[in-house]
Amino acid sequence: MRKRGEKIVKRRTGWYKANEVRRIKIMMSVIAVTLCVSVAAGAVLFWVEVKQPFSKPASASIAESSKSASSNRELPVYDNSYNLLVVNSSNGLKSDFRVQLEDFNGVKVDSKIVPALKKMIEDAKADGCALKLTKGYVATEEQERLYNAAVQDLMKKQGYSQVRAQNEVQNTIGRGGYNENQTGMAVEFTAEGLPENGDFTTTKEYKWLLKNSVQYGFILRYPENKASLTGMAFNPRHFRYVGTANAVKMREYSMCLEEYATYMSQQAPR
Repeated sequence: MRKRGEKIVKRRTGWYKANEVRRIKIMMSVIAVTLCVSVAAGAVLFWVEVKQPFSKPASASIAESSKSASSNRELPVYDNSYNLLVVNSSNGLKSDFRVQLEDFNGVKVDSKIVPALKKMIEDAKADGCALKLTKGYVATEEQERLYNAAVQDLMKKQGYSQVRAQNEVQNTIGRGGYNENQTGMAVEFTAEGLPENGDFTTTKEYKWLLKNSVQYGFILRYPENKASLTGMAFNPRHFRYVGTANAVKMREYSMCLEEYATYMSQQAPR
């Protein structure tokens, strides 16, 4: 009897152990599946954020696409030899460069950008944003005068050396002929009622421009996170015409003009 009892106990013990092992395996399988699903979901979300950083709800995207398509039909289109002209401290304007000036809302700009600029300002006004132009084309001689005056001011008032003063001013004003103000394709804005030295980034006009300017072919030319590439300090008021198709792609790719112009040149057939 004793041996029989021991056998029964062993059988039961083995059954319990086997059952416990099965339970553990099932639990581990469930945990593994849950982890896999979580990792997969995280990967999908990461892909969406990286590949589509400017994605919007379907209704907003459709509405904006319609608006963009409408704008594209109404606005003239120019080739990239004009749209993607890069002027900075390393790339001066060529001696044969000519700009066709036109007076618009109190400033001079290249006549080619007037249709897009006019429509953008009108649409902003319809949305309750009163954009006011403060700057457009600046002649090379005037730009050089502004540059030299700023250099002298830093040397006299701040005690800067000439080299340090020149480097500082180049990052904010720029030399004549090495500044895109001479192209007539760049403009600067303010908001109605904002003091001259007020913070434009706090205005609804600035937020409207950030969201909508690309639909009219304009980009924020000097973003804060691209200063090392543009060679210019962040300027929230300064927008540059590059054409609607290019502007939309530059936002999609998170590129400044220097990056995008290089990228496009590499895509061209050789």
